[in-house]
Amino acid sequence: MKKLENRNSCVYLQTEYEVYLVMAYSLSFSKSILVLVFISDKIRRGETEYISAKVMSELLDIPKPTLAVIFNNFIRAGILESKEGINGGVRFAKSNEEINLLDILLAMENQKSLFHTKFEINVAGQRPDAVKKVVAERLSRVEEVMKAELMKTTLKDILDAG
Repeated sequence: MKKLENRNSCVYLQTEYEVYLVMAYSLSFSKSILVLVFISDKIRRGETEYISAKVMSELLDIPKPTLAVIFNNFIRAGILESKEGINGGVRFAKSNEEINLLDILLAMENQKSLFHTKFEINVAGQRPDAVKKVVAERLSRVEEVMKAELMKTTLKDILDAG
């Protein structure tokens, strides 16, 4: 199996018979961690209860539309809550101890699998089917380990380390 290239945050692997799209995750995952750290620091300092998107967009250099997607994903996942109006913005719906890196990743990726291995190909036969099965099984195990590791680190752990 050889690595072809990285495109659009995706890794492509090629076997003798097939090309696999192996993993896809967005830059939003990394940015979303920074967003939560920023919100937490502002609240810890007692500067504000709700953080506005405008201020955060300017200070973190994240475009407002991207920030809106991040906020909506976190609100849908129950990590943040929002308030409209002059003193509005977002704040935590959960404590730092209750939010782990897996929660953040799943919120940004909308619960989709970390590895994509199912798609149609124009080759059939015992060998391609066997390779496809082995790759899917191994990546499934890798995903399980990765998720277990992400669950071990909470937002509080990150904040306490800095």
